[in-house]
Amino acid sequence: MDSGWWSSWQWGLVKDAIIPLAAILIPTLFALWLARIERRAAARSHYLERRHSAAEGVILALAQMVSMNPSMEEVAPLLRDLRGRIAVYRASLSSGDVLSGDWLAIKHSEGLAIWAEAQALLQPVAGTPPLSPDDLLRVLFPGQRWAQNTLETLSGWLSGHVSDEHLRLEGSALSATRQQPSPG
Repeated sequence: MDSGWWSSWQWGLVKDAIIPLAAILIPTLFALWLARIERRAAARSHYLERRHSAAEGVILALAQMVSMNPSMEEVAPLLRDLRGRIAVYRASLSSGDVLSGDWLAIKHSEGLAIWAEAQALLQPVAGTPPLSPDDLLRVLFPGQRWAQNTLETLSGWLSGHVSDEHLRLEGSALSATRQQPSPG
């Protein structure tokens, strides 16, 4: 007899309190969960938009260098502009993407050395004839190849085709090369 009373009391509690409470709580918790997911997705989307906007400046600066002619255009202002755009790009990165900014800074140092060498070869020396078109292309090729490779690697990383590990390995190799003493 007690068990029947207890069972009907339990059923009454379930019917009168627990089912309505669950009907309110379950959709509310589900809505909160969906809102949290949406907030995270919106924050990630906003971050990616900022990162791509900052990277656009770097890519456009590199693109200019791919086809430039330092005998007719000055490379120094382009390299300064690129350095500034890399700084803006690095400032836009979250801690998870810092590697790409560090890699770009290392690549910029490499580019400075390559373009400095090209500029030295382009300086007229008294008593020597001007460079032939073929010689000019030979002098410009390393700098233009550097700009093209840097541009392609960065855009590949941004689109997910180039891995963090690729940037890490290339950056390590460049750092090791720069730290070796020069012969002579």
